[in-house]
Amino acid sequence: MRRLISIPMSHYCEKARWALDRLGLRYREERHLQVFHYPRTYWFSRGPTVPVLVDGGVVVADSAAILRFLDQYAPAGRELYPADPALRAEVVRWERLFDDELGVESRRWVYFHMLPRPLRGLRTAGDGVPWYELMLAPLCYPAMRALIARKLDVRADTVARGLARCRQIVADTDARLADGRRYLVGDRLSATDISLACMLAPFILPAQYGSRLPEIDSLPAPMRAEVLAVRATATGRFALRLFERERHPG
Repeated sequence: MRRLISIPMSHYCEKARWALDRLGLRYREERHLQVFHYPRTYWFSRGPTVPVLVDGGVVVADSAAILRFLDQYAPAGRELYPADPALRAEVVRWERLFDDELGVESRRWVYFHMLPRPLRGLRTAGDGVPWYELMLAPLCYPAMRALIARKLDVRADTVARGLARCRQIVADTDARLADGRRYLVGDRLSATDISLACMLAPFILPAQYGSRLPEIDSLPAPMRAEVLAVRATATGRFALRLFERERHPG
């Protein structure tokens, strides 16, 4: 049985779940709270990154690396990375943009607003994690909060710059979608589409997400306003459609 080590709310972990589910591959997800995941990731991959996929004797860390690894299991015509070199390069270029910028900044934005609200944050983050982590988390929360804020550089100025960059990426993607295309690259679902939908998930809160997300009405006012604004963009509507039609097809 494959094993996926995850932080349930992580959009990078959702990206790996999406690929596994799309291919119909059996796996067991081992969910952990932030920081509590370190012993397991270091045990398997010698590093802090989630998700980590354990497939027999193979260990793969990082969502993009996991998608490339899993593509070997895809039947013809369902690969997430096209065989055509030019199309493949374009898929990888967009995927890196979404992972390295949109994903990083949307994560920082979430933590900025949720770290000061431990009860709300732990309710979302704790979906499916071991009971003892939920018991210990309130006691450890001050240290967890300080560590996460330092590692992710969660400050008002970095969040403001990151949010501006996310808005620019959404505007650029809006322009690409203006011709009515069904997918961002090529004529079928690719790693680009999955990466966009997952990295944008904190801004659109899709119902089909593989872990519990907060209700829009429960969000602090600044978060709620941003979510409603992004959901109304062409990119937001596109990502929501991807979750609706492609996340759990059939």
